[in-house]
Amino acid sequence: MKRLTIDDRMAIQACLLEKMNITKIAARLHVHKSTISRELKNNSIHKKGNNIPCTRKFNGLCNKCPINGYCSREKTYYNFIEAEKKSRRKRSLSRSTPKTSESTILLIDEIVSKGVSLGHSLHHIYVSNPILSSLVSEQTIRRLCYKGFLLVKAHELRRYVRYKRSYEKDIKNVQLRDIRVLIGRTYQDYQNEVKHHPTWNIVQYDSIIGKREDQKALLTITFPKYAFQFGYLIDKGSPSSVLRVLRKLFNLFDKEEVKHIFPINLADNGTEFSYFSKIEENEEGEKICSTYFTSPYKATDKATCERLHELVRYFLPKGHSLNDLTQEMIEEMYSHINSYVRKSQGDQTPYDLIKRKFGEDFLKTLGIRKIPKKKVRLLPLI
Repeated sequence: MKRLTIDDRMAIQACLLEKMNITKIAARLHVHKSTISRELKNNSIHKKGNNIPCTRKFNGLCNKCPINGYCSREKTYYNFIEAEKKSRRKRSLSRSTPKTSESTILLIDEIVSKGVSLGHSLHHIYVSNPILSSLVSEQTIRRLCYKGFLLVKAHELRRYVRYKRSYEKDIKNVQLRDIRVLIGRTYQDYQNEVKHHPTWNIVQYDSIIGKREDQKALLTITFPKYAFQFGYLIDKGSPSSVLRVLRKLFNLFDKEEVKHIFPINLADNGTEFSYFSKIEENEEGEKICSTYFTSPYKATDKATCERLHELVRYFLPKGHSLNDLTQEMIEEMYSHINSYVRKSQGDQTPYDLIKRKFGEDFLKTLGIRKIPKKKVRLLPLI
């Protein structure tokens, strides 16, 4: 049986908002419909109310009920964040109780406590007391200590800070205004598209901010295959500003050029990309590209874009305002960045790679010019 991921749960919530039944949701996620039924039954949120039965529920849920704001009956909602938290708690609970007997834990605790009081490392204690190896592994003893089953505290162990420990990260909600845009546009859908069209160009989108109170931000557009990036100034956090800039960009080229240059587009779940899916169609209503979204708060889904942001920060250090930037300054910055030699590209520059692929006119249209290698400058603009 397939274990549902947070991406799957996002898709389930989006499908519920579209009033899809369980069979259609299961078909979209390529799972059995019993998997969806169990998910909705076990991981939904229940809120108390009166005992009057409700006839408005769809799939047994109140997500799309028009009167749920003032209904006094018992309510049931599905929220992918809460569902993921519930699922994680259930999985961790089954592993939280040690399988080692209580008498064995007491014996281990006695031996380990004595060794730690003498300043010994856990490995030294384990090797010096053969009885421990006959009971459990060294890693089990360390795990028992970390989880508080021994009187010895984890920080009392030698070299404690050098060992990696996993901490459960808080799950945050996506910032899109309408989660329904994720239907058919999740990261898994993106991977399937790339698998079926491996030669198509991929374009990644993100934004860079300066100070929290800034009015402006930088929209970055990346061609990961060529380590090429350019950008435009936008109104910070404004989805209409991003849509306006991208439509203006696409209008610089004819329909066939857009299909060739921007066939697959990937953005994160930030508020500024709430209207991102609208670039799929031109003014005549014809589809010219595909859009997808990364998994929530997972920068590795567009790693090349994030890596190139490091070069941008050479020009625009964190904590500095972007309000005084102009588009001419952005174009000059990216002219230097794209003329910077990359070892990963066989000691070639992104400028040369893009010129070979899309032509020099494409670069001129974007305002990117060639900078001689010896004159490339990676110094702050602000």
